[in-house]
Amino acid sequence: MTQYQKYQKQAVTALTSGEQLILLFEKACVNISKAVGCIETNDVSGAHNAIVAAEDIFNYLIETLDMEYPISHSLFSLYNFINDRLTQANIKKDKEILLEIKPLAVKLKETWREAERLSRGR
Repeated sequence: MTQYQKYQKQAVTALTSGEQLILLFEKACVNISKAVGCIETNDVSGAHNAIVAAEDIFNYLIETLDMEYPISHSLFSLYNFINDRLTQANIKKDKEILLEIKPLAVKLKETWREAERLSRGR
């Protein structure tokens, strides 16, 4: 592992849980946008890789939900819906599906950003 990789890992682990969630949603949004661009340029492999990366993020979010809280059940349904749509977009290489779910991912990122801000009293 290079010094830069060590630095990156340390920087991420120093973040709060909320900040880590925000980064995950940012990365999911970037991957969805990248997949749209790849589909537009007929880069099938690039689209597949970007969609799978976004799916991996939503799978992680699903796996780490604490189902003790009622909100977790709603988040599970929403994350699962997005993941299902990502799978369909990947199978069909359909940018319209990606454009449908991207605003959801952006809204989730903004919601978690606001929750993090409120939790810190900022």
